[in-house]
Amino acid sequence: MANPFVGYDNIIPLIAPQDTTTADTVSPYMALKNAQKASFLVIFGAITSTTVTDEIVITVEAATAEDGTEAAIDFRYRKSGALGANTWGAVTTVAAATGLGMGADDSDNMIVWVEVDPDELAANDYAVARLLLTVSPTSQMEACLVSVLGIIEARYKQTTHISATASASA
Repeated sequence: MANPFVGYDNIIPLIAPQDTTTADTVSPYMALKNAQKASFLVIFGAITSTTVTDEIVITVEAATAEDGTEAAIDFRYRKSGALGANTWGAVTTVAAATGLGMGADDSDNMIVWVEVDPDELAANDYAVARLLLTVSPTSQMEACLVSVLGIIEARYKQTTHISATASASA
């Protein structure tokens, strides 16, 4: 991705940095009307828990309209290496039913690039997409600092972006 000074890709702050330990967190929708590709950048800070089985599960949901019924969809991801390292893991596909678990044992201070398959979005007429972060098991995490950015690769490159804020007319 080349993005000279945020000139072409539309970057949308979806979840401000927060401690997500006891309740699920749902991002706002991203409108996909003018998107060629849609991705999420999930940024984790410290994750601590009393047990190594506690985790935050990342799921991508899409719908034909903002007020429609969401469906979990498959996605691909890459995890960053250790803090300060410029290394990324292999591209891995995640089934909608399972999501991607990020636990205290191996996910501290990582970035996860989540990419949605544009063919699946088009095939199902999905107009909006969002990210769901589920605490599993509920209320077990001691700390889970996380934030989410939405990234849309616009169909038509431009320096003044068309809004990617979802609305009922998306």
